[in-house]
Amino acid sequence: MAIVEAASCGIKIVSTKVGGIPEVLPEDLIILTEPTVPALMEGLEEAIKDLGNGQFVCPYACNKRIEKYYNWQNVSERTEVVYKTVAQEETKTLKQMLHSQLESGVWPYLLVISLAYLILRFYEFWVPRKDIDIARTYNHKIKARYKEK
Repeated sequence: MAIVEAASCGIKIVSTKVGGIPEVLPEDLIILTEPTVPALMEGLEEAIKDLGNGQFVCPYACNKRIEKYYNWQNVSERTEVVYKTVAQEETKTLKQMLHSQLESGVWPYLLVISLAYLILRFYEFWVPRKDIDIARTYNHKIKARYKEK
């Protein structure tokens, strides 16, 4: 949020190429660096040099530009696309989920998830199922409604 707010004021942004940061702003509004102190220093020096050379964006124009990317209508439409995509995915079995985890090479994560699953099964063995709060099943009518749109 801070990056978007600063850019909407016409400030040149210097940030790292991690997470979703590269997708937040267009390339001409942000200087992306590696996540190291020397790289960040170089990025800051580049931004200061650009400012010294008179290369800056009019804050008003920049604000209007950012407004096109981040307004409630746009954000809600993009969020709905994500929900529709998730709703159309097929439910995977535990075996399918574990297999996909094995292919990705995240053994520690797989071991933790497997251990948690076994602990839950063990707990279920010792405590009668009627005494366990079970989450409600996902409403398939909602899922169908998203597939229709």
